[in-house]
Amino acid sequence: MSTTINEETLRRIIREEVKRALLEVLLELIPYVNEEEQKEIDEKAGSPQNYAEEDYVE
Repeated sequence: MSTTINEETLRRIIREEVKRALLEVLLELIPYVNEEEQKEIDEKAGSPQNYAEEDYVE
């Protein structure tokens, strides 16, 4: 028994799987930050709520 799918369905499936694979790779590239490191980052960088509007770039 064989299953057939149309070309557009196949393209959609491939696109979704490529997106999923890329997301997994990107998540692997983000380093883990423990609570102590996050606290140090927050102390140095501050909070986004405290940033001046002109500090943002579109």
